[in-house]
Amino acid sequence: MDSCRAYDTRGNRARNKEKMMKFSNLAAICVAMMVFALPAGAQNTDKKADKMGVPLDAAPNPVVATVNGARIMGSDVEVARGQLPEKYRNLPMDQLYQPILNQLIRTKILSAQARAEKLHETKAYRRRVDLIAERLLEEALLAKTIEEKVTEEVLRARYNKTSGSLATKEEIRARHILVKTQAEADKIIKELAGGMDFAKLAAEKSIGPSKTRGGDLDYFSRGQMVPPFEKAAFALSKGEFTKSAVKSPFGWHVIKLEDKRQSKPPSFEESRGRLGQELSQEIAQQLVKDLTGKATIQRFEADGSQPRIRRVQPAPPAR
Repeated sequence: MDSCRAYDTRGNRARNKEKMMKFSNLAAICVAMMVFALPAGAQNTDKKADKMGVPLDAAPNPVVATVNGARIMGSDVEVARGQLPEKYRNLPMDQLYQPILNQLIRTKILSAQARAEKLHETKAYRRRVDLIAERLLEEALLAKTIEEKVTEEVLRARYNKTSGSLATKEEIRARHILVKTQAEADKIIKELAGGMDFAKLAAEKSIGPSKTRGGDLDYFSRGQMVPPFEKAAFALSKGEFTKSAVKSPFGWHVIKLEDKRQSKPPSFEESRGRLGQELSQEIAQQLVKDLTGKATIQRFEADGSQPRIRRVQPAPPAR
């Protein structure tokens, strides 16, 4: 009975926590929408395209709200979602939809009032719209160029060229028992020498989070553990445990080596994302370099005056 009540209490607590997390997410999304929402001038392009009868894409694009007759389309919601920081952008749409729609409605209301006050006719507004348009065109050109050049064939060619240079790594699988004092660790070593099961002792006595797995740390390679632990673990033979306690910043460890293996280079599918990012960055940098080389560029001081000649101070002589 007590265990059932405890389970029920934990269940209620978990449900309350889940509600609080959802509320926090909604609040954070609202703030993010206010910070990252597109300016009214940029959003208005959808409305113009709709009046002309030109669909933005082939996908269904329903009207999701109207504000004084002005329509907000499903595509507007998708565009606004794309403006969110990644940690919010990847949330399920059922969590994002209402906060995004509320922000789009707010933007429609405020932008309509701004137009009524003719704020869209000011030079400052037009300059901001021009700057936003330039950034959007920059993004569109980069996206188009990358999409055209990062093909399946190019990705596979890059993989075949680089996969041979990916050396295999030695990996080990180890268990450990973490305790606070050397005396505790020494006692555990004696128990292991007497035939006690390592996983059972880890579950009973370890203070580390891996105790629920019998101390199992899965496979790891060099550089992933603190140096004292790594040195001791990699020095063991398969099935062997440390005969003296190993001190680290976390406490005292008793370590057992379960297995050794050579890791395989990642497959093409595992490397696809990384290769795509590398190629995209290289293509974007090359495009900027090529176009910059063809451009006529003049630089001026912050006040618009001719650039001043800046003399480089010679380095002091070496002593």
